[in-house]
Amino acid sequence: MALIQCTACDHRISDKAVACPSCGHPSGHDRQGALRVLGSVAGTYISSTTLASLALGVTMFVCTAAVLITLILHS
Repeated sequence: MALIQCTACDHRISDKAVACPSCGHPSGHDRQGALRVLGSVAGTYISSTTLASLALGVTMFVCTAAVLITLILHS
């Protein structure tokens, strides 16, 4: 594993990293997959940590809504 400079913020990142953990800018690798597609939404770059937090938040919102709907319909 080698360390390379991020082209956006000049932090050192792994050459295997999909995006810079500091600024979220994607690395120069030509990788395909869901992380690369979901990481660039509307021309902005989302880091994998932010993407995971977003997925967790959406999941918690849906679960909370399901519990509330069940409680309302049950009573």
